Amino acid sequence: MPLHITNDDASFNVLFHNSPNPMWIVEVDTLKFKEVNEAAIKHYGYSRDEFLNEIRLSNIRPIYEQQEMLDLIKRIKHRQTIKKDLTHIKKDGSAIRVNITSYNVTYYGCRCRMVIILDITDQRLKDIKLTEATNKINETLESITDGFITLDKKLKITYWNKEAERILIINSDTVLHKSLWQLYPYYRELSVYEQFNHSLKEKETVKFEEYIAPLNKWIRFNVYPSNDGLAVYFQDITGQKHGEEQINLKNESLDQIAYINSHMIRKPLANILGIINSLEDASHKEDHLEVPLKLLKQSAIELDHIIKDINNRVEKTK
Repeated sequence: MPLHITNDDASFNVLFHNSPNPMWIVEVDTLKFKEVNEAAIKHYGYSRDEFLNEIRLSNIRPIYEQQEMLDLIKRIKHRQTIKKDLTHIKKDGSAIRVNITSYNVTYYGCRCRMVIILDITDQRLKDIKLTEATNKINETLESITDGFITLDKKLKITYWNKEAERILIINSDTVLHKSLWQLYPYYRELSVYEQFNHSLKEKETVKFEEYIAPLNKWIRFNVYPSNDGLAVYFQDITGQKHGEEQINLKNESLDQIAYINSHMIRKPLANILGIINSLEDASHKEDHLEVPLKLLKQSAIELDHIIKDINNRVEKTK
């Protein structure tokens, strides 16, 4: 049954007129204001006389929500209590967002609704700003070239960006709010599991590289602990690793070339130079050998310079 109230009711006066929140009583059939408290007068900018004699509930609602308001009135006629977020218009034309709690009451014999209003405009703006900030962060995390994931204190996945999907070939829907180690047990056998636990337990930043055999990929991880868990950035460095392997192979080849030059070629060359020197000592007995010996020595010295030059070039390349 609806509450029966009059202005002579002391408890009503205390609760209604002294409430810090705007309150009013509206007749259901006419939408006329039957009573308003001081908080409503201050908050909406209308005088008490304007509320009671000049405007109706429809003046408080935006034009584009008039039909919605009428439909709501019809639906709530026989409902005791309703809570809803609405848009209200103040006397100066400014719009505010409110949360209303509405009760069935009988006021001096009239079928009415008593409404308590909570202005949530500021909170709504904060929520919008928070949502916008969150969206910007998500956009940034989705656009970065690193894989990025977050884990809670139980090492369950709380965020998994698109690059993480691409690198680890795991869809975010598969792992969100789940344990990577349970879904893919082979990760528990890798140092990834140990390193993540260490970072979480010791509150230390951890950086390491790991070869993921099932993916045939090298991954570089950067793990950052927080009070909520872990934030992990990672990159696919397989191409870089292959490049390093090629460089190592090249260096090995250059080392072999340097060894061949320094030992295998220089040794017979040194022998040739020794023979030439011996022949030069005896050349005065054989005049016809003098010219060939000079040419042979010149070629040997030239070859020696070439070998040294090759060794220098090999060292610079390494």
